[in-house]
Amino acid sequence: IDYKTITARLKENRIPFSELELGQGLRIVVSERGGRVFGPFLKGTGESIFWFNRVFADAGDFKEFINSNEWNTGGERFWLAPEIQFSIKDRKDFWNTYHLPESIDPGSYVLGNAGNNYISLKQNITVEAYNLATGTKKVRVERLIRPVEDPLRYVNIDSSVTENVIFGGYEQIVNLSEITENRIMCESWMIIQLNAGGKVYIPCTSKIKETNYFEPVDSEYQQISSNYVSLRITGDRRYKVGYKSAHVFGRLAYLNKLNDGRMYLLIRDFFNNPSAPYTEEPADIPGWRGHSIHIYNDNGSFGGFGELECHGQPIGGEAGMSLTSDKFNVWLYIGELKTLREIALNLLGIEL
Repeated sequence: IDYKTITARLKENRIPFSELELGQGLRIVVSERGGRVFGPFLKGTGESIFWFNRVFADAGDFKEFINSNEWNTGGERFWLAPEIQFSIKDRKDFWNTYHLPESIDPGSYVLGNAGNNYISLKQNITVEAYNLATGTKKVRVERLIRPVEDPLRYVNIDSSVTENVIFGGYEQIVNLSEITENRIMCESWMIIQLNAGGKVYIPCTSKIKETNYFEPVDSEYQQISSNYVSLRITGDRRYKVGYKSAHVFGRLAYLNKLNDGRMYLLIRDFFNNPSAPYTEEPADIPGWRGHSIHIYNDNGSFGGFGELECHGQPIGGEAGMSLTSDKFNVWLYIGELKTLREIALNLLGIEL
C-alpha cells in the first residue's frame, strides 16, 4: 500500500486530505476522515513507514469499508482515553461490551490550514462514561501538524556516519479542552500503527515492570535490560502492555526494515509527566493506573500490526485542569544499521 494507492482511494471517495513535505523526499498525508496521518511516504517507491489496512488495495473493498463506518485504516490516529471508560460498558465482560464510539473514530473532523506549513484538524467529541465515573463528557480537540527539524542538527556527530541517512519529522500539537466540566477525566491518546517485523525500544529505569492487559507477554516477545525494554512486533500473537510514567522518560522507538533492505528508526518523543493521573486501567485491575506508554501486538485478527501508544495530560475531575496542550513528535531516520545505532545512542541513550 503506497502513496499513489492511498491518495487514489481518498480521491475516489471524496475524502478531503492535505499533504506536508518533510524534506529529503519524505511526506505525509493528513485525512479528514478519522483525522489520520498517513505515511511517511518514501520518495520514488511511495512505500509507507506506518501500517495500512489492505482494504486500500481494492477500490470496492475500501468503499464498503468507508460505508460501514469502520475505523481501522492504519496510520497514526488520535483516540480519547481511557478506553476502559468510554469504550467498555462492563469491565467484567470486556469483549462482549466493547464498542468504540463513532464520535471518537472516525469522528467528525474539519480539516484546514493554520498558518504557514501547518495542517489543522478540529472536532468536538461527545461520549458516555461507564466505569471510572458515569455521565456524559463533551470535549474539544484541535490538532496542529507541521514538519520539524532534525533534533541532532546541533550535535557533533562524525559526518561520515550520518552522511547517507535520510531524516523526516513532524510534530502534533494537541489541544484538548472540556466543553462539559465535570468529574469525568480524559486524555489524548496518540497511536501509531506499525508494520510487523521489528522491535520497539523504550528507555527506562531499572524498576520498570509491565502491566498486562490481555494474555501475559513473555520473554519471547519482551526483554527487560538495565536501562531499556525491547518488544518484538510480529502481528501474529496478541499482547498489550502498559508502562508506568514514573519508570519511562518520554521517548521510545521502533527499528524495522524497508522492502529494499534499508533500516529505519522511528522515534516518538512526548512530554511524560509522572505527576499526572494517567487514567487508563486494565479491565481486571481497578485503580491500577499511571501508564503513559502502551504497546500492542495484534494476533492477525485486525490485520497483523503493532501499535506505539502514548498519552497526553489528563483533564477533568481530579486532574484539576480543563484544558491541556501536548506535543507529540515523530522523528524518522532511514539508513544503515550502524548509523541508526549511533542515532539511538544520542537520542535514546541505549545500544540497539
